[in-house]
Parts: sequence; C-alpha cells; structure tokens
Amino acid sequence: MPEAGKETGSGVVQDPFGAGSAREKDGGMVSKTEAETAEHSEEWFASAKKIYPMATHGLFRRIKWTLLFITIGIYYFLPFIRFDRGPNAPDQAVLVDMEGRRGYFFFIEIWPQEVYYLTGLLIIAAVALFLMNAIAGRLWCGYLCPQTVWTDLFLWVERKVEGDRRERIVLDNAPWTASKVAKRVTKHFFWIMIAWWTGGAWVLYFNDAPTLVYELATFQAPMAAYIWIAILTSTTYLLAGFMREQVCIYMCPWPRIQAALTDEKALSSR
Repeated sequence: MPEAGKETGSGVVQDPFGAGSAREKDGGMVSKTEAETAEHSEEWFASAKKIYPMATHGLFRRIKWTLLFITIGIYYFLPFIRFDRGPNAPDQAVLVDMEGRRGYFFFIEIWPQEVYYLTGLLIIAAVALFLMNAIAGRLWCGYLCPQTVWTDLFLWVERKVEGDRRERIVLDNAPWTASKVAKRVTKHFFWIMIAWWTGGAWVLYFNDAPTLVYELATFQAPMAAYIWIAILTSTTYLLAGFMREQVCIYMCPWPRIQAALTDEKALSSR
C-alpha cells in the first residue's frame, strides 16, 4: 500500500482525507476536487443577458409608481425648499456647507464635532432596514433602492419610445433602419437628460441651489461642480441604462447582508 500523499506507479495520489484521488495535469498533480472546480469555474459568473421586462399593472405596481415619484421628487426638488434661520444664516432647508464646515437639515444644524448625530441617524436607518426585511422581505430592493427607482424610470422611457417587451425584442433583432436609429437616439437622449438632471441635483445640496443653477448655466460655477455632474451623469446612465440587475448581483452588498438576516423563522419566509 502506498503511503498517503505519495505518488504511486500509476501516477495517482491517495487522498489522505479519503476525499478522492488526484490526477496528472500539465506535468503536475491536481486533486480531483481542484480539477472539477477548474472545469466548472467558467459557470460561476454568467455573462450578462439582456432582460426585457414586460409592463405590469395592479395595486403593487401603482404603489411602486407612487413611491418612485415621491422619492425622485424629493431628491430633485428638496434643495430648492427654503427655511428661514435668521440673519447671516443660509436659508436652504437641506444644505451641506463645506466652506462653513456644517450641515443644515431644516431646524437642525450639525457641526463637525457633532458627527454622532449622523452616526445615530445611520444606525436608525440600518435598524429600520433590517426590520423592514424581517417583516416583509425585499421592500427596500423592490420599492425604495435608488438603483431600482432609476432603472424603473429608464425602463419607462424605453417602453414609451420602443414599445413593450415584444416590440423591443423585435427591434433589437431588426436590421438598422432610419426608424430604429431614431428610436435609439431618442431613448438615449432622454436617458442622458435624466442622468444629467440627477448629477446636477446632487451638487445643489452643497451650495445655494438657485445661485448654483445660475452659475452652472452661465459657466461661472466652480470646476468641481462640473466634474461631479459629469461623474454622476455617466454613472447613472451606465448603471440604470445598461448594468441594471448586474449591479444587484455583483455590486450591491445588501443581498449578502440579507442572507445573514434571514432564516426559516423570519416572517417574510413563512
């Protein structure tokens, strides 16, 4: 009997743990498990296949549209809401004043040494997210996640321009014509406009919104504002227009956290 872990005359190594044998490969010894892993490793990451969601209707779809308009409306227009704090204080309701090193949220004023307020808010948000998951499952992913919200908005534009699922499949497989080019150009134009508005709205939280809008329009704004708008425009365009579910599968940490929070006793599993 050959010793465990030693090569025999037939070129086979006995597994000291009894898990199987090994075989020669490219002049070296490769265990059976390693060989099978190498053979099937290409199946671990499936190449992205375009998904054609069909338009749906009903109560939950109406709830989703309502939440979409509420969340996007808050994001886009919150910087323009005014809040009187008295003389020598900014009147923007929500503002991150980088020069003054403080943040404003309506009647709340946060200084750098009071960062524990922000920490407390983040803890409350995390607990609320965990509770939401335990009670009703993926409410965050399905209704409130920014990736979901903007992807839904991009899909709505896609349906309005190119049609529902069947029409989009036919259009993708059709040869290039003037009609197809016009539809694609129109769709991407609206996508870029939404992405640009998204990036523009973000920088408004860091300066007086009406003033910054005027400076952006007259090309007098700081270069940092244009750079951040360009970055957020491109990321929104790519993530909501092309990557979509790939963001959830490969980039988002929440599915991994959710798996650790869910068991057979969770209310959403019953």
